[in-house]
Amino acid sequence: MKEKTKIILLSGFLGSGKTTLLKHIMAFDTDMSDTVIIMNEVGEVGIDGLLIKNLGCDVVELTSGCICCSMSDDLQESIQEILNHFGPRYIIIEATGVADPAAVSEILATADFKDQIELHKVITVMDAECWEVRNVFGTLFFRQLNQADTIIFNKVDLLDKNDIANFLSEIHQSIPNAQVIPAVNCSIEPEVLWTKPNEHNLLTSESDIQQNECTRCKNGTCGDHINHHKTTFQDHAIFTDKSYVTFSFTESTPMNETAFKSFVAQMPWELFRLKGTVNFGDHSMMINSVAGKTEWQPWEKEVETRLAFVGWNIKADDFLSQLKKCVRNK
Repeated sequence: MKEKTKIILLSGFLGSGKTTLLKHIMAFDTDMSDTVIIMNEVGEVGIDGLLIKNLGCDVVELTSGCICCSMSDDLQESIQEILNHFGPRYIIIEATGVADPAAVSEILATADFKDQIELHKVITVMDAECWEVRNVFGTLFFRQLNQADTIIFNKVDLLDKNDIANFLSEIHQSIPNAQVIPAVNCSIEPEVLWTKPNEHNLLTSESDIQQNECTRCKNGTCGDHINHHKTTFQDHAIFTDKSYVTFSFTESTPMNETAFKSFVAQMPWELFRLKGTVNFGDHSMMINSVAGKTEWQPWEKEVETRLAFVGWNIKADDFLSQLKKCVRNK
């Protein structure tokens, strides 16, 4: 029988580092020619695809919606086409930051091609600084963690060393069946990606397993040691009607750097995600801003400003009007 295509689902809240992880994976010293990547972004402008083009893998981009709800049909169609034309060994799906892994898993489990694939593992990337303020992110944040076989505790270099140990202990206690890996810039070993869940837990000792084992597992009443903590697809309805707003902005005329950076500095917390390229005329930059934390890096591949936004219960037109005022006078 033909070997089933293995699906690796990358999950994680907005700005956690999923695209950075993809870039790192594609830099592995292994043959990636039998791997196809599906990238899902909310918003009409795809930004993440710009960051990983020409790195050796076939990439399919699904934008303008979330694959666990409005774009589920597109996801199924894309996977079916990939299976028909490429027959890859692996398909890596980078879900949008507001996607529920449980819903994506359910879509895969009920698709017409379900006999041709297997969900190899779910990897959730978490910004280490988010753990301390985790309660402000709501149900979705915890669902992404609870669905994970592996949690990459990313950006630990931004934490105090004592906090790293305390946070890791708290995560293990809260989500005892997940492998938790501290990382900087999502730098992981290839085995973390390719090894099946619970085949070889790289960071968990036998004593840790005994300490973190759930009560139902200890008393023998847990029917599924690996998956008992995972939620169901029906629960997805509790947040599908939330007021997530996505919009995009494109402009060929250079932006006024002072005005644009002032716009970024004054963004309200409800507008919690901004990502894209900005053309300032004499130079271009890639901006990645999440919940008030903004990173800039030089960008030489793009001459057009292309920005994607995600917010909560906001009016996109208000922000688009402000952005237009940042465009240089022609």
